[in-house]
Amino acid sequence: MASLAIGDIWQTTFAAIRPRLGELIAVAAPFTLLVEMVLTLFGPTPPKTLPEYTTNIVLVLVVLPALIGMIAQLAVTRLVAVPEEPPRLALAAAFATVPIYLGALLLTAAPTGLGMLLFILPGLYLVARLYVVAPIIAVERVGPVAAVQRSWAMTAGHGGPVLLFLLLLLLFLFGATMLAAGVGSAFASVLTVIGLKAVGGFVAALISASVSMLIAIATAAAATVIYLKLR
Repeated sequence: MASLAIGDIWQTTFAAIRPRLGELIAVAAPFTLLVEMVLTLFGPTPPKTLPEYTTNIVLVLVVLPALIGMIAQLAVTRLVAVPEEPPRLALAAAFATVPIYLGALLLTAAPTGLGMLLFILPGLYLVARLYVVAPIIAVERVGPVAAVQRSWAMTAGHGGPVLLFLLLLLLFLFGATMLAAGVGSAFASVLTVIGLKAVGGFVAALISASVSMLIAIATAAAATVIYLKLR
């Protein structure tokens, strides 16, 4: 049985990203950075309270970016899993497998969502056991049910290490998001003071979107690294 070490996952992930960072950004940016920039600058104002989340708001600010972001996730997965593959083929594979990945997410949405709502750790454990669904679909081109079954089988005996990795990843993502928000706000404030409020808003949105894109790349790459180690 393969062994998973948290430090090894981090090191292997960054080692996989570093030599192809430009290509990874090229395939991810149109479906992550650009989408977030458009929604931030021209989309509806994010609600501050739960009752303000209407169906339209959820569709525009949550569902739409998630659906488009799947393309970036699957393309990054292909580039990490198949290093010799050019970006255009990775994108073609991503577009071809989006419906399958969406089907797998719909299959697992109810149990993972319920687990997260009622018991956070069991919900995260389910997410950990299904963390390699996207790489399985992107690389092996199997159907939604087969991908879920294979992910569950591959992570058998490794749920704990993957869960711990996800918890650390969540802490890292939270810190990175807060840092990006702080830096963006600082730039926006300085530019507003000197009379460049519009530029300040653009710079703040660009910083936030850039960090979100890099997070998406790192998350997809980490799932792929775990998949390759377990395969």
